[in-house]
Amino acid sequence: MAEPTHLSEIPADTDVSAYERGLQMLGQAPTVQGRVLAGVLEAKCSDGTPLYPTVGVLMPRRSTKTTTLWAVLLGRCALIPGYRVVTTAQDGTRAGNIMRERMRELEAHGFEEGIGQLRWSNGRERIEFDNGSVIWVVAPSAGAFRSEAADVELFDEAGELSVEKSADLQAGALPLLDTRPMGQAIVAGTPSKSRAGLLWQTLQDGRGEQPEDEELTGIVDYSIRDDEEAVDLDDEGNLIGLNEAVLLRVHPGLTPDADGRTLTTLRKMRARFKAMGRAQFEREYLCRFPIDASTDAIASARWAAAKVERTERPERVGVAFDCAYDSTSASIVYAWRDEDGNAMVEVVAHELGTGWVAAAAHRAARVTGCPVAHDDIGANRDPATALARLRKPTPKVERLQMKDIMGAASRLVNEVNAGRLRHFGQDDLDAAVGNLTWRDVSKSGRAFGPKDYSGAPISPIVAASLALWSYDRRPERKRLAIVAA
Repeated sequence: MAEPTHLSEIPADTDVSAYERGLQMLGQAPTVQGRVLAGVLEAKCSDGTPLYPTVGVLMPRRSTKTTTLWAVLLGRCALIPGYRVVTTAQDGTRAGNIMRERMRELEAHGFEEGIGQLRWSNGRERIEFDNGSVIWVVAPSAGAFRSEAADVELFDEAGELSVEKSADLQAGALPLLDTRPMGQAIVAGTPSKSRAGLLWQTLQDGRGEQPEDEELTGIVDYSIRDDEEAVDLDDEGNLIGLNEAVLLRVHPGLTPDADGRTLTTLRKMRARFKAMGRAQFEREYLCRFPIDASTDAIASARWAAAKVERTERPERVGVAFDCAYDSTSASIVYAWRDEDGNAMVEVVAHELGTGWVAAAAHRAARVTGCPVAHDDIGANRDPATALARLRKPTPKVERLQMKDIMGAASRLVNEVNAGRLRHFGQDDLDAAVGNLTWRDVSKSGRAFGPKDYSGAPISPIVAASLALWSYDRRPERKRLAIVAA
């Protein structure tokens, strides 16, 4: 069953009768996620005013977001005489299309038979109720909102608004609600192409700590977390397909109703993923805003919780090295698993430059008897070449391909998220995690990258992921037992 990643508190006595009334007018059935969204929208303070004067809504495609929003607003208009709603979207044309779609549903279910009138006009559509309530559509500009006062401003498909339009609406449209005691701004959509704009900022306000003496921003947020993986990889780093466990958690359209029906299916989701590729699919169906320099690949709280006291290292380990992109430093890391299967990672060397790497890696291979894993591109190439030339004994190396790099990064993050990774609180490793984000390297894959190229080198955590990957790829050798004749 889908669960919101972020959800504002809904008081126990919240009345969602407006949602139910609006669904009747549209000829639609209620959904679990619809009641959740309606609950946040309809939550009230003790004086009857909205508990959340601003509400951010992030829900995937095919999850009844728009239907629920319109059901609540139509229901309010039917139940509250003189209620006024203005709505817009990413541009005037699409705002009008959304409005006309709802009007056609109302027309099909007898709206004009004793409830009100539907005013059809190219870009100036209005839904007028006999009790004086009205809904109208405008283009997404502050000037358009100033023409008539409203109780609700609905910004649908807000993720498609440009940063410039977002700023205009925030400065000119939202303040118009200040004099409306029941005023509420609803900012809804799927992610934009960057972590900026009206939708992103509203969601950030709802996700963060909010002072008790200020107006609250409500949030209904069905989205994949930054530290969750959208795909599954096999033990060799090959793409298996969608991470369907995450998809089922995030997408409410896959949650069965009381009759076992769903709004969409896993089969359709698999087809969409294959056609769209990872980045676009994540935006549309998992509500992931594109990763940028603000994105943590590993949550700081999870990493801090993985710290343990230093333990004895076993004989069999994974060994890997990685160099900073500009060759200013490099790291050698060991990784292994304890008796309970927990991953253990330890930085054994982190020094300036890369000239020392080949000799140190050769020594690690000789001491441990294990191959040294590395990514054979960029700044790693010269140390790798130097290592291959060393003899006595000839070092065993494991040159990893891009699918291995992606798989190693994914596995290490999954181990952290599942609470199955341990580290010793080493400063270089902690600093690397603090500067760690993701970078897209293929249509369906990601690898580690730095948030800030001038910040702490991420080579310690990259080497840790490769060392763990190398360790897991090599089955433990069983000791031979000598049996007497």
